[in-house]
Amino acid sequence: MFGTGLDAVTVVIVLEFLLAVYSVALVFSTKNKVLRIVHIVMTVVWVALAFLNIFM
Repeated sequence: MFGTGLDAVTVVIVLEFLLAVYSVALVFSTKNKVLRIVHIVMTVVWVALAFLNIFM
């Protein structure tokens, strides 16, 4: 991604959304209730950080 002329903020935003998608996948694949809550919280955190990087 760095070789395509994108700046670092754009790369971080893309990676944060990828981590959010990964966390959602972990929510659906986890049976343990506590771990599901942790993954849901992490999904919200990744999305919030991505939006903060977009709008700030």
